[in-house]
Amino acid sequence: MAISSVGPNFQGRRDRVDELINLDDASIQRAAYLKTMSRANEKKHNNITNGLIAAAPVAAGLTAAVFTKGKTKIFSKEVSGLAARMANGLKIGGLWAASLAAVGLVGMAKNELSKASPEVRKFDREHPFLSLGTMLAAGLGAIALVNKGAVKLASVTAPKFMQKATDKTAKFLNHNKLLGVVKKGAKNLSAKTPDALKNIGATALSWTPQALLLGGLFHSISHGSAVNREFNKNYSELKEKQLNLAKARQRELAMENDFLKTDARNREDLALVKNPLKDLPGEVIQKVNDISVE
Repeated sequence: MAISSVGPNFQGRRDRVDELINLDDASIQRAAYLKTMSRANEKKHNNITNGLIAAAPVAAGLTAAVFTKGKTKIFSKEVSGLAARMANGLKIGGLWAASLAAVGLVGMAKNELSKASPEVRKFDREHPFLSLGTMLAAGLGAIALVNKGAVKLASVTAPKFMQKATDKTAKFLNHNKLLGVVKKGAKNLSAKTPDALKNIGATALSWTPQALLLGGLFHSISHGSAVNREFNKNYSELKEKQLNLAKARQRELAMENDFLKTDARNREDLALVKNPLKDLPGEVIQKVNDISVE
């Protein structure tokens, strides 16, 4: 009886059928995971998620620059005007970028652990909300460390050359004619814009970084759920195919045994093997038994 192919992960020569039947659950899970990831367009979804998340620090920096008033300090140098706006934008954008990078490292470590550990994949599949909560807690811890480091870094006095470069850059930004024209045009446009629209625009701008970040997170969670559903489907299919293959193997062996019994000579041979001492004299059987005992 020929055993036909039972799927992309259960193909092989006839002599490997028993090996495939005896695969343990961890191997089946690994095969299901590889099959799932081969079909999932991870690169496209990662680009979407990473693009939305990467845009959040830029939006946070722009928001900080727009809403900055008065003076601020950067590289141990106090600046004002347009330079202060840009300095605040750089600081806030950099802090967002560093925080998200720290969370990204936590996520990468988690992904590598999931790839290497069937137990972790099983936990993620059976307890998705607890797994997400653990990730969020680890991410918040990473952000707290980044903020702590940023505070320490801000308290350190910058080298003299950095202070001089900051002072020169601030003067250039505050006295640049082209930037002055742009700033004046923005003020005129703002003066002509109704207060209601300005308030709506300001609110929308202030929430842009969070919206981008949440969009990236929701897309990642949605894709992760889809991958989990695909993995569960593939795992169930592979387990079912393994069971069907085992049943087919049993039927094959039963048919081979039944076929052997249809031949008279085979029946005689089977009977002889089953009772090899049949029809021998009693004393001969006793001697054989004595020899076996010895």
